[in-house]
Amino acid sequence: MRFAKALLISHITDLAGPSEALENYLRSRSDSLGVIYHPFHYCSDRRSIAKKYAAGRLVSESRGGGWALPNLLTYVKDALFSVFFFAGFLSRFDACVACDPLNGIVAVLLKKCGLIKRVIFYTIDWMPGRFANPALNRLYHALDRFCLRNCDAAWNISPRIVEIRREQGLPDERNVLVPVGVDLEKIDLPDKSATTPTDVVLLGALSPSKGVDLVIEAWPALLARFPHLRLHVIGKTPNNAIEDGVVYAPFEARLRALGPSVILHGVMNHDAVLDTLPAFDISLALYRPTDNNLSRWADPSRVKDYLACGLPVVITDVPEIAKDVAALHAGVVAGYTVDDVAAAIAAMVEDPDRWRAMRQAAVDSMQRYRWSAIFDASFEAALAAPLR
Repeated sequence: MRFAKALLISHITDLAGPSEALENYLRSRSDSLGVIYHPFHYCSDRRSIAKKYAAGRLVSESRGGGWALPNLLTYVKDALFSVFFFAGFLSRFDACVACDPLNGIVAVLLKKCGLIKRVIFYTIDWMPGRFANPALNRLYHALDRFCLRNCDAAWNISPRIVEIRREQGLPDERNVLVPVGVDLEKIDLPDKSATTPTDVVLLGALSPSKGVDLVIEAWPALLARFPHLRLHVIGKTPNNAIEDGVVYAPFEARLRALGPSVILHGVMNHDAVLDTLPAFDISLALYRPTDNNLSRWADPSRVKDYLACGLPVVITDVPEIAKDVAALHAGVVAGYTVDDVAAAIAAMVEDPDRWRAMRQAAVDSMQRYRWSAIFDASFEAALAAPLR
């Protein structure tokens, strides 16, 4: 796959995800690439970013607009910065991938001005109740439907969202499943044929919906039973520490209070994460089973990173990938209770042979999720759809 002039517009978090993987893919396949990123309001650095690549080489990068604004004003600021950064590229683009509605609106309007030839609307997250505020939620879905009607193709991160798009009337030739992939070439797996599992890892933003409370409550009993266990935490409590409109206390102090068996690594970039994860043994993805948990509709990238790094996962039955974990015996699907989580971890620690079998199943299950192959197939499908 080759592009003359490509553009990517996306919101991002502190941890790398599909957008950063797509940037890496496009920079090696584009004569000219423009990238516009807007960190979410809870990120450490809120400044919007513009990058320009020529033949895969970064030739310019600028940042701006990192003000602490109310959420709605932040989204308005992001849209204006997208237009400002686009103007700075001084170019028309053959193809633009715009992630989620706000960026999709900008891309569609630029297309209507004749500045972009083809718009691919990439839905990385979607849910019926995306925002607690009803008016804001209605606006979000109205923008989402506008992008759907006006894009040339829609990429959707999970089968559940593909089905929603079908129900919304999107023709199958424009409705493309783009699952989360893995940078397999960046992972170096150690030999653990004689290893007994001792190191448990929790990766990602520390929030109530990620089951951090369960881990904190389960850990003392696990440690009393297995004194050699260690818990590694990669990530941090988001800056605003608000979820579903409720303020919660940062988790770091509670984790430190568990003692020296808990190691807080803080936020790492994605390459560092992939360097670090293979040293651990068991991973945690404890999504709270509520209707408004975004992970119910998503394809969480951290789960696939865990599996590709050889870490059997303890996961709750919220994201679609939990079904694959169960079917492939690549981990344990646990109930969202302290006792169930503790029992799932204990079962792996007590039976190293079973754990090693799960480890191999985890690695094997990810071999078909190489990012380059996923994006090759996804662009092929999107470019085959007629222009609108």
